[in-house]
Amino acid sequence: MVQAKTWILKQHFEGFPKDSDFELKTEQLSEPKDGEVLLEAVFLSVDPYMRPYSRVRMQAGDVMIGTQVAKVIQSNNPSFPVGCHVVGRGGWRTHTVSDGSELIKLLDDWPQDVSLSHALGAIGMPGLTALYGLEEVCAIKPGETLLVNAAAGAVGSVAGQIAKLKGCKVVGSAGSDEKVAYLKEMGFDQAFNYKTISSLEEALKNASPEGYDCYFENVGGPFSSVAIAQMKAFGRIAVCGGISLYNDTSPQTGPYPHLHMIFKQLKMEGFLVSRWEHKNKESLKRMLTWMQEGKLKCKEHVTVGFENMPAAFMGMLRGENIGKAIIKLLTYTIMVKAKTWILKKHFEGFPKESNFELREEVLPELQDGDVLVEAVYLSVDPYMRSLSKMWIKEGDVQYGTQVAKVVKSKDPAFPEGCYVIANCGWRTHTVTKAKGPAGPILTRIVSEWPSDISMSLALGSLGMPGLTALYGLEEVCKIQPGETILVNAAAGAVGAMVGQICKIKGCKVVGSAGGDDKVAYLKELGFDEAFDYKTVPSLEETLKNASPAGYDCYFENVGGPFFTAALKNMKPGGRIAVCGPYPHHEIITRQLKMEGFMVRSWQHKDEESIKRMLKWMKEGKLKAREVVTIGFENMPAAFMRMLKGDGLGKAIVQV
Repeated sequence: MVQAKTWILKQHFEGFPKDSDFELKTEQLSEPKDGEVLLEAVFLSVDPYMRPYSRVRMQAGDVMIGTQVAKVIQSNNPSFPVGCHVVGRGGWRTHTVSDGSELIKLLDDWPQDVSLSHALGAIGMPGLTALYGLEEVCAIKPGETLLVNAAAGAVGSVAGQIAKLKGCKVVGSAGSDEKVAYLKEMGFDQAFNYKTISSLEEALKNASPEGYDCYFENVGGPFSSVAIAQMKAFGRIAVCGGISLYNDTSPQTGPYPHLHMIFKQLKMEGFLVSRWEHKNKESLKRMLTWMQEGKLKCKEHVTVGFENMPAAFMGMLRGENIGKAIIKLLTYTIMVKAKTWILKKHFEGFPKESNFELREEVLPELQDGDVLVEAVYLSVDPYMRSLSKMWIKEGDVQYGTQVAKVVKSKDPAFPEGCYVIANCGWRTHTVTKAKGPAGPILTRIVSEWPSDISMSLALGSLGMPGLTALYGLEEVCKIQPGETILVNAAAGAVGAMVGQICKIKGCKVVGSAGGDDKVAYLKELGFDEAFDYKTVPSLEETLKNASPAGYDCYFENVGGPFFTAALKNMKPGGRIAVCGPYPHHEIITRQLKMEGFMVRSWQHKDEESIKRMLKWMKEGKLKAREVVTIGFENMPAAFMRMLKGDGLGKAIVQV
């Protein structure tokens, strides 16, 4: 749950806006639904059009209109993955939930040395306006003379530079000596300050005595009337703005087409950049190339801080900016509420719903080295019952492991959009460092994870349970082809993997489980022998019948009476990998080797081991079942069902 900061139009303004016309508010956003994304603004644009459009397209109380470059921080839309950047009409707001219909994804090959802010200026709508106005409307040719007004703005400065690239002479008008100097720096052949000249007509005539082939019109009003009189025969005029009209609340009486339009046979065409949208990708790449080659230069007037939006808007309207006016958001302002399940009261024996309580907490902003993760799948495991008293206090978040997506990061080792195994407990969102006092909190999921294998398996067959099975067999028992292995709790996340890996390695496998459906599952997985320990008359006799020659290895998950019966059926020199306690004197008389182990002892091998198991799974040699419960609110119920032995395979909660 996210809170966005927004600037609303408190009241419509007549003429020049005031601070009191705007109000900063906070709005709580809903979680993105299917097809939706959550955006976080990075750069916001302020533009002259916002003044007239606010009167005709907005009501008092609406969020101010506008365009922004934003980063996708949550996504349920495959067209806009987490971490990508988009241009969208999110208005004056820090965060937006969008259905993607009005989003434009930035080019995948956007150069690292070009600021993304240019997607709101030279390499965005203003730049495309300049390009299409010249190429599509004016059809400008080498050797022609172009006149541009508002030439130091986002559109005009690009129009002038593109015209120079095409071999034209360019004359520009701007509203200060500083801006005139900027135009000359950009390569304009002539430039003047329209505010200080004695006669606009004389200034235009002196700048190009032979007249103008093309006129790029951004201003309107008296300037346009004078400029039209200076056009050559068959001149072309591209009209994309009317800045002089935006401030004026009185009816306009001109300019109107007049005798110059007729006798010079001028062509004047208004246009919107969306007409050539099908060309945008190629056009933007072309302009990016010009920028990287140093042929296209663009200044930006950057204001830092979302709280300064109205001030930047009014400064732009006063003409204080040279180049595109941009707001840059520096700080991570998102407010994320995490849902958590806490252990309300330690349980004796079997847990009850009343032992848990669902809460919400507001997460802190990220500091250097922090990562914000969002849970995708959460694991429920038997160890959570036996160790809860040892590891957590009443009131703590219930501990556990999850597959999570990194949605915000200040740690370069964990970029946004990557997936991790997170030891973060029963919570939907977590702000954490990658490592804690007790070891790693976050572990990257292998980058080669196949798209057709669910990442939930990283909590089961292809995660800690699968690695437990692999290392118990390879590192502790050191099984050899032709040996016979016994495994109890064989239909569980660890046991099922033990049996299948043994078969891959050419061993005979005997498995014990608690239910006819689980026994059938073991036979489906390829176990040579399987039985229901709950219904056999004698466990010791059943083990002997399943393998009269005894067992070379025993993978111990249970302890108790099963352990005693199993020891009596071990071959001399047998090896036992222990995931559950309970030693016995048979260990001595049969000279057995029993070794308890923790999977993290071979953590350095995890990546290679997971890749190996992924390969087995892709080849059909390794199969996995999951018991999936949908909904974070069902964590306790899923935990208790798992403890009762309901279902086959690894118990998972999908958020």
